[in-house]
Amino acid sequence: MTSAPWNTLGPLTVDNALPAVLCEELLRHFEHSTQRPRSYQGVVDEALRKCEYVEVPEHLAALVTAAVTPHIDTFFGVESYPVPGQPTLIYRYGVGAGFVTHHDEVTAVELERAATNGQPVIGGDLTTVLFLSGPDEYDGGALYFEQPPLDLRPAKGALVAFPATRDFMHGVRPITAGARYTFLSRRFVKSSVLSAA
Repeated sequence: MTSAPWNTLGPLTVDNALPAVLCEELLRHFEHSTQRPRSYQGVVDEALRKCEYVEVPEHLAALVTAAVTPHIDTFFGVESYPVPGQPTLIYRYGVGAGFVTHHDEVTAVELERAATNGQPVIGGDLTTVLFLSGPDEYDGGALYFEQPPLDLRPAKGALVAFPATRDFMHGVRPITAGARYTFLSRRFVKSSVLSAA
């Protein structure tokens, strides 16, 4: 365990964080739900973000939370929990732009636009992304970070987690074939469990 502040650590990557059967159940939920286009800063613009989403029911979100919490809390040295009352989402990035470089802090313009556009506002201290499809199911689509420079195309069931701050600028490379499915949620940090050194 490191003594660095939790909000400077990451990204965390964990292979096989979700069992295949849960990935498949989440994908079935996506396919049997009404998909909506996802916005960036409250505006749907497929030149900036080519993505559809559905909300995840609480019973499925709870299964994901149980699987990932130990990995997240151990790596970041914190006690964390899902943001109460906030939806968790499944994203499908189809062929197209992916998602331009951005940060995960909620902005005033996003909040203002959400009041009229019906888009969910997803805020919190930590971002968690779980890959529901593997790299053999799509071309392109890497989750990239500017600092540290990193491109990730992990296996189905993998977890990627990082602080939802402006220090972790990231995006999704364009998808050139297939579709990339991910589960996204945000967590609050309740407390640091690191002992003072």
